[in-house]
Parts: sequence; structure tokens; C-alpha cells
Amino acid sequence: MENKQFTEERDLFCAIYLDYENLAISAEQSYPALEGPLSLGPIIDYAASLGDICIRKAYADWSTGECAADVKKLVKYGFEMRHLPQTSARGKNGADMDMALDVLEDMILLPHIGLFIIGSGDTDFIPLIRRLRARGKMVYVMGFDSSVGSVIKENCTKYQSLDELLCLSPTAAGSDPVSDDDSAIIEEDRIAARDLVIRFVRTRTDEGPVFLSDLKNQLIRINPSFSEKKLGFSSFKKFIGSLEGDVVLGIITDRRTGHPLVTFRDLDEIDPVKVDANNCLATCLNSRLRFIGDRAVRTRIFELILLLFQDRRPRSIHEMAAAIYPKIDQSVSKATLNRVLFGLGGEGRVFRYYRKDPMVPPIDSPQVLNESVRTVADIETVYLASAREAVKRIFPDMDDADVERVVR
Repeated sequence: MENKQFTEERDLFCAIYLDYENLAISAEQSYPALEGPLSLGPIIDYAASLGDICIRKAYADWSTGECAADVKKLVKYGFEMRHLPQTSARGKNGADMDMALDVLEDMILLPHIGLFIIGSGDTDFIPLIRRLRARGKMVYVMGFDSSVGSVIKENCTKYQSLDELLCLSPTAAGSDPVSDDDSAIIEEDRIAARDLVIRFVRTRTDEGPVFLSDLKNQLIRINPSFSEKKLGFSSFKKFIGSLEGDVVLGIITDRRTGHPLVTFRDLDEIDPVKVDANNCLATCLNSRLRFIGDRAVRTRIFELILLLFQDRRPRSIHEMAAAIYPKIDQSVSKATLNRVLFGLGGEGRVFRYYRKDPMVPPIDSPQVLNESVRTVADIETVYLASAREAVKRIFPDMDDADVERVVR
């Protein structure tokens, strides 16, 4: 049986489709202080560990911006690059449509492909994911945590965090060392993971011990975004070991196979600890999104932005941060300021690119103030709208009124 399972794993064929422009923008927004945070090597290694890679496709406008600078890197890893020029007719959804059509065509013409890996956090791919899974295909989604909502995570076979896969962290991005808020994130995630194990115990049909490897697969089926490494554990066995005496009765060795088995306590002996949604949201705003809740601090930053552009001279995010940071009395960290400024850029926001050089990272590209931005209130409106969008992306089931109550 074990040999058959090994052969089946070796015979698995997989295909990778990267919405590269989406991933590149998400990488820059999540880690503005890092140069080139989107690394392809670990992505390919991860896919190769799952099966034989028979298709590698990436979608973007390869003529401008950071995507143009990465062309050689994609050629090195054997990607077929689909060029999607940014036009008013195609816009953002051009990549979505082309990717979806290619995936569906490959699914029909190449039925031996059992695993489809989609690199994007865009919820427009949810109907595609459902269609693939209805055909019996496995669908792994990879993206940066801050740009992938829970809806897409829960609809795929498994979600793989690129923050985790690329070994990126706030400290690596040049932000503050681990703070109390960062510790709170880990604690909230561990409580949520404990609840996940309790959900498994509550719904399982067999009350006997469970193989450790099978238990992890079951947890991923319930929550495709589960990862013990995100919780600070180097292995799944250590995570389960941390629950001994609580949810888990113990880890024993199966005499027949020599593999570890997990035994559980009875449900009525387990203390049900729930995640506080309000605390989780507050932690998300403070640490994951680096939201500035102090209106006076925001106002001061926005006033300095308007003063900075009075001469109408283009400036990069780095130049803006260098000019503004000494004047805000360290009320926020440099990393938070960089993230705020980077988040204000983009179509329909506060800044727009004056001239994009494909060889220059976005954070170093000169930008100008949009004509529609004239007052602090204009910037405040854009900033709050951006924060609400991010919260809804992470907590799609949250009522708009609750989001409005917190993000203000």
C-alpha cells in the first residue's frame, strides 16, 4: 500500500498559473522596504515537491514597471509569459479572464493534470476554483496574506502563504522588531488553530486514534489556510504536542506501522475557548495593516504630504518618507509610514506615477499628486476607504456597519 501511494505521488502532474502583476503589486504593498520580495525559486521548489510541473504560465504587462524587470527571472524558470497590455478596454481584469480561459482549456485538453496552482489573491477566481474542484482537481492558491481574503482561502484545496513560503516577515521588511501586537497575532492564530482541532474532534465519525499525517490533511480540508509554521511551530507534531493535556490526550506510536497516532480527550472535558472577533479585528488593523487609528497623527501626515507637493515636483515614496518622518516626532514607525504612503498610491488614489522606469522599483519611482486631491479630507477619504477594503478582504462576512465603526 505504501509503495502504491509513493508511486501515485510521483505520477502527480501539476500546473502553475501566476497572476504576476497582482502578486508583484501585493508584494510591494506588503513589504515596501524590501527590494524584489517576490522570489520565484521557493515557489518552483514548492510546486516541484507536489508533483511534476508540466505547465508554467505568468500573466502581466511585461513592458513596464516591476514586471518588466523580472522578465529574465521568469525566462530562467521556464515560464511562458502571456503579455496583457494595460488598456482601458482590458484593465485589471484582462489577466483574470485570460488565466481562467487558459486553465479551463488545459483542464479539458490535458486531463492528466491533477493539481492546479493559482498564484493570486483575486476573488474573481473563485468560480474557476469551484469549477476545477467539481471536476475532481486539486486547487492550491498562493498569495500574500494581506491581499488574500478568507473566501478564496476557504474555497481552494489548500492555501499557501507566500509570506511563509518566501520567509518574509515584518522584521525582514525593515519594520519594527516583534512587538506586543505581533505576539497578539500569534496568540489569536493559535486559539483559532485550537478551535480548528476541536471542530475536527466534534465532527469525526471514528472515536479511535488518528494518524498524525492524516490529522493534518483533515485540518487542511476544514481550513485550507491552516499552517503550523504560521503559529511558530517548526513541525506539525510540535503543534499537536503543544495541545497535550488540553485537546489532545497524547501522541503514541502505532505498533503495526511505527507511525505516530494522536489520541483525543472527550469533548465534554475540553474547555471551549473562542476567538474574540473584536480583538482579532483590532489586532489585524494594528499589526497586519499598520492602520493609524489616531486621527491627529493621520492629519499631520496628510498635511505634510500636501506641503511636500506644493512645488509640484515628482517624488518617490522613499523621498516622501525621508521628508515626513523627522517632522512627526516618531508617532509612527518608518515601516508604518512607508506602508501608508505606498497604500495611497495607485489609480484613483492620492498619488500616480509621473514616469515609470521598468528598471526602478515602484517605491523609488517618482510620483505626483492626483489633480482631484486638494485637501487633507481628500486624503483621509482615500486612506479610510483603502483600510475598509483591506478589512473586508480579510473578513468578508463582517457587516459594513462594524467595519465603519472600527475604521474611522
